[in-house]
Amino acid sequence: MKTDINGARCNKVKSMKGSTSRQAGFTLIELLIALTISAVIAVIAYQTVSSVVTLQDRTEKHASEMEQLQRAIWWMEQDFIQLAPRTVQDGLGGTLPAFQYRRDLGVELTRIAEFPTPYGMGGLLRVAYRLEDGVLYRLVWPVLDRAPDTQPTKLPVLEHVERFEIRLLNANNEYVRSWPTEQQVLTALPRLTEVSLEIEGMGEVTRLFMGAEAEISAVGVPSQATDAGEEENP
Repeated sequence: MKTDINGARCNKVKSMKGSTSRQAGFTLIELLIALTISAVIAVIAYQTVSSVVTLQDRTEKHASEMEQLQRAIWWMEQDFIQLAPRTVQDGLGGTLPAFQYRRDLGVELTRIAEFPTPYGMGGLLRVAYRLEDGVLYRLVWPVLDRAPDTQPTKLPVLEHVERFEIRLLNANNEYVRSWPTEQQVLTALPRLTEVSLEIEGMGEVTRLFMGAEAEISAVGVPSQATDAGEEENP
């Protein structure tokens, strides 16, 4: 009798252990579902982090480009608003105008140097802007009147530039696209300089800089200009 009771108790304990084991485990389907959910959460988290990093990179790149553009415009403003009617001698003995511009060669000018600089001779400075292979350079000569071996300092001021053009307002309040014209003296200076930049990813940027005798009547400012220095009637 006791043997039967002990046997029944053992069977009951084994049955309870087996039931507990079955309840504590996971089926294959449950494991697959859990892995799938974990994978989806991981993908969503990765995409979120990647989007944040990409946005941050774009923001920093845009801020860097804007800073570079503002610095380039600052340099241009300092140069174009302080024009001086001083011609210079080139390395071959010829005379260069105080201000000259051609679309294919860029712009070159004599400006006032308000503060002492390594290149400022007698309070004047000779600078130029040229577009080469998508980079806008600012050139500064160490002297005004050059020797055959005089070379300028070349500094890149703006990258990814697709177009660099200038329009100039003459004494007749007419815009031209080259300077000086055949009718102008070598010391002639523009009254207004309009600089247009086409920048990759930013579009067109236009700035106006006052020049010599910059008292311009509202009627005398035309909206278009022709090539080769041809004048336009407002």
